[in-house]
Amino acid sequence: MNHLIAYPLTCDDIELRANNTVGIYKIKNKIAVLSCVSYTAHVDDSKDYMHGFILTNFSTDFMNHGQIRLMDLDDISALDCELNEKDGRFIINTKKYKGYRKSLEKLIEVTDEELKVIGDAPAPLDNTYSDGKVYRFGNIEVYMHSAFIMACREADSGKVIWKTKLGAYLYTDVDEKDGILYFGTDGKGGKFFALNLSDGSIKYSYNTRGTSNFLYYKNYVLLSDEKNKPILIDRKDGSLYKRLEFNKFEISVYQQMLIDNDKLYVIAGKGNVPYAVCTDIE
Repeated sequence: MNHLIAYPLTCDDIELRANNTVGIYKIKNKIAVLSCVSYTAHVDDSKDYMHGFILTNFSTDFMNHGQIRLMDLDDISALDCELNEKDGRFIINTKKYKGYRKSLEKLIEVTDEELKVIGDAPAPLDNTYSDGKVYRFGNIEVYMHSAFIMACREADSGKVIWKTKLGAYLYTDVDEKDGILYFGTDGKGGKFFALNLSDGSIKYSYNTRGTSNFLYYKNYVLLSDEKNKPILIDRKDGSLYKRLEFNKFEISVYQQMLIDNDKLYVIAGKGNVPYAVCTDIE
């Protein structure tokens, strides 16, 4: 029997103006959600708007949770942040990407007890979206020839091998397994695609109304469907295998999710409230 547990990503003790999820992660033996928030700060008799990070930690069974915060920061943008592991340490770069506005440029270490500023961030990188990248597989390069057309060329000669019309924007990176390309599109009617690398022919496509993330699970692909619910499709033929229990929750637009030990952990919403949701896959 499937089991679902959800926890609201809210704060009762502060007046939030914005609450944006940076991502959901496995940190050591816990599941962690990093949120970038702005809130109303009361200073003397006036109000000011401040920013901060909130890391909500969960046990893997979602029965226990805790929170650590780093508040009273300069302007931060969730879209420009990144959390990565390096040499066993988990570091938040508040300005991995240049973005579209000036914001805090710091490195913050995640420990068991605190979020600790450890230095300045390196120079931010230009934002490179999935449709602007070149994906190389041996001597083959796959890229977007135009907004809706994917193409493939020989890396050494530049000779174009094939072009395939997708009908929407590429919204995920392109992955290759056993000669098949897997990726998702959004806008103009999004789908999840499986293409033959050799000739660009479409092995199958699954209508999702927008795929910005997908995960592999055994012989399946986990996706958000057209109703923003998690499903498993067969990786070989694209047939629907299973709809996961999700009650009235809907997966968020960035489809932030991870799989660990036969459980799906995902950022979702119900009404206007964001949630961290854990549901069994099997």
